[in-house]
Amino acid sequence: MSQTNEALLRRYVELYNDRSWDELRELLTDDYVHHSNDAALTAQQFVRGAEWIFAGIPDFHAEILDVVDGGGRAAVRFIGSGTHRNSMFGEAPSGGPIALHGTTIYRIEDGRIAEDWEQMDEGELRRQAGAPGFD
Repeated sequence: MSQTNEALLRRYVELYNDRSWDELRELLTDDYVHHSNDAALTAQQFVRGAEWIFAGIPDFHAEILDVVDGGGRAAVRFIGSGTHRNSMFGEAPSGGPIALHGTTIYRIEDGRIAEDWEQMDEGELRRQAGAPGFD
């Protein structure tokens, strides 16, 4: 992976962790699309989803474990972790740790993120949070 692309992705995760949404958007193309499960989201919708995570897990922090070059695409394996402080699914907050593993494939265009495909196990998030039906 080029240093430029790896630096871009590391900066993106840093801005995500800091909730610096305006600066993060500067790293995205104007027509950026975030694919999560079966949804194709705009940058604004992606930020709303991120804020939902931070609402339930205020100290949520994503950490890059691996970055792999795939030509015009790059893959990042990450772990997101924090403390379950507020309800996310109608459950009582546990105050316990949450750890989510995931992978995102990024399409980088002219030094900016144009599109990404994220895979995380939402069932595992629900189980760790103690959501109804996932105990």
